[in-house]
Amino acid sequence: MADQDDTKPKRRNLPGTKRKDLYSWVKKGENSEFKVSGQYSVQEYIQEKIKSDPKNIKAICNCPEDVHPDEWLYEHLRQFIVELGALVVSMEECCNKNTCPKMTAGEGFEFLSACAPGEPQMVSAIDYSCHNINFYVGVLNRNKNFPRPHHGALPKKAIKEMKDVAKRLYRVLAHAYCHHKEIFMEFEKETFLFKRFVMLNKGYQLTKFTPPISG
Repeated sequence: MADQDDTKPKRRNLPGTKRKDLYSWVKKGENSEFKVSGQYSVQEYIQEKIKSDPKNIKAICNCPEDVHPDEWLYEHLRQFIVELGALVVSMEECCNKNTCPKMTAGEGFEFLSACAPGEPQMVSAIDYSCHNINFYVGVLNRNKNFPRPHHGALPKKAIKEMKDVAKRLYRVLAHAYCHHKEIFMEFEKETFLFKRFVMLNKGYQLTKFTPPISG
């Protein structure tokens, strides 16, 4: 019998899974206590909480006693990127290089992309969103600053990078709210992603919301 790798997540969303079917192993309203069961246990616990009752922001964001706050924030940011990607996909038909040639969030707020080598440059909103999501997936998977498994405090550079993740990806939410509000509100009604982000930001003082929005 081949050796089993216990470090791999036992529950996962396969490529092509529809948004409504994500985390389908969790029953609505199901509550579970956190248990350390491997290096993916925090990630799976957060996903269970979201699937069980996405509007219960306090329960989702409340860090269990057995989890270090740095690891809790790290896993929430990884989950945030996954769901933000789903929001960007839902905007594809109305947000493109013709309709949104610049990354803006209302009047007076334009953002340059600094993901590529060289000087920051103005790109379309959809390119900015995709570039930053892909870039910060890579950042959060760098073993040097975010070793796996990690169950303690992260280095100062890692904390700085997590704050940068929050600042730049918030802009994607702000663009969606200001320019594609109907899609933003529909997505927020289903996921409570922005409200969850607000609560995490309040607890960890990650970034200043520029421009401020209300979901």
